[in-house]
Amino acid sequence: MKTPPSIYFLLSAFALTLLFTYSCSRTGIPDTQLGNWVQAAPIGAYPRSNSACFVIGDHAYVGLGYNEAIGQPGRLTDFWTFCLDSGWTQIASFPGAPRSNAAAFSIGSFGYVGTGWDSYTVFSDFYQYDQQQNLWTKKADFAGGPRYDAVGFGIQGKGYIGTGFNVYWLNDFYEYDPAGDKWALTPGTSGNLSKRRAAVAFTYRDQAYIVTGSNSGGMVRDMWRFDPSQPEAWHQLADITNTNSETFDDGYNDIERQYATAFVNGTQAYLTTGMNSSSTMETSSWAYDIPSDRWSNRTPYPREARSGAVSFTVSGQSFLGTGNTGSNTTFDDFDQFQPMAAFNSNDY
Repeated sequence: MKTPPSIYFLLSAFALTLLFTYSCSRTGIPDTQLGNWVQAAPIGAYPRSNSACFVIGDHAYVGLGYNEAIGQPGRLTDFWTFCLDSGWTQIASFPGAPRSNAAAFSIGSFGYVGTGWDSYTVFSDFYQYDQQQNLWTKKADFAGGPRYDAVGFGIQGKGYIGTGFNVYWLNDFYEYDPAGDKWALTPGTSGNLSKRRAAVAFTYRDQAYIVTGSNSGGMVRDMWRFDPSQPEAWHQLADITNTNSETFDDGYNDIERQYATAFVNGTQAYLTTGMNSSSTMETSSWAYDIPSDRWSNRTPYPREARSGAVSFTVSGQSFLGTGNTGSNTTFDDFDQFQPMAAFNSNDY
């Protein structure tokens, strides 16, 4: 018996309905509402901004920074550690001069902090933190000279600090060998990266990524991947604004910024907060899909807009906090970011 045409129409409509339901299975939530912010425990002691941060295993370490209420030069030396089981715990204070805008990274079971400034003095000293002994030890000064607003990261058993500012913007990078306590200029740097300060760096599968920051009053747009195991260690990625003739970057309208913060969760990095070229604080959030080199919108940061915040991921959970409003108001609050959850305004 021949099937009536109306049955074919109904079956086709049903198939389309199933396809639409599957493709919108996240209850129709647009990208700008994907990612939930949940209130977490604030850091102990002082509110602060432009702090140093590194992660060792399942512990994050946050310290130093600026606080407007403690008198000149308004800088801190205290350090705190965070883990999911016990929350925030104070550890041994940083032994160097109080400062903000320092660079930090970890290698194995050790953390490292150096450079920075206190509004008067720009620093090049460098220290190692021993997690097991809760002890700081002074190491060889950073070979690139005094600077602040640099970035730091540790990959493949070595540490790196580069970019930043001291009188002028910088784009050099130096490699730290913990075995010999020695610094060396990283080859191939000066001809690649745009000079910049207040950028962000994150690592994924033993490679580092450098993005955002400012240069001579404007925001930089180039993004780079660094892999020291390759003959050509620096590889340029797609710009973070609409410079490509293809359509993928047509919506890249506010990724550029300085004093932002970034963290990795899964195969994506997340960028949020910071300050744009008009000195306006940003709350927009972006997800960077590392394998595809593409950005997409996520739920904006819901608390008061800020720059100079820190963020980290421990035990698969990501957190963001501290920072300042740009008018001498600093924060001690922290929030957890849940990348695959729908936004719920009751959670922060």
